[in-house]
Amino acid sequence: MFLIVDNTEEGKVIFDFSLDNKFIQRIFETKDNRDVLIFLDKLLSSLKLTRKDIKYLGVVVGAGRFTASRLAVTTVNTLAYSLKIPAVALPKNFDQTAALELAKSAVVGKYVIPTYSGEARIG
Repeated sequence: MFLIVDNTEEGKVIFDFSLDNKFIQRIFETKDNRDVLIFLDKLLSSLKLTRKDIKYLGVVVGAGRFTASRLAVTTVNTLAYSLKIPAVALPKNFDQTAALELAKSAVVGKYVIPTYSGEARIG
């Protein structure tokens, strides 16, 4: 399974994933974009899969709110580290096939560096 986390839209956590060479998208509505792991567990449970079934990870960077972007990158990097799988950064308008090829050529142990759409607004 190739799993892509997109936490860039306020009020939504979006997962794109490939199963049997077919891409599927699931969107979870939320009031709090900090629920990435909760929704990931719900997604995997609904598919009768576990985290160990994830072979590649992607995360959308460079768009969205600072904290939501940071959280998505941290989640993906932590999962990549613990599962010993590759992780890649993707733009908001990524091409699914190209993203999968990028992930397949990625190196395990090289993690995503967050990029943001602007400066953090604190306060």
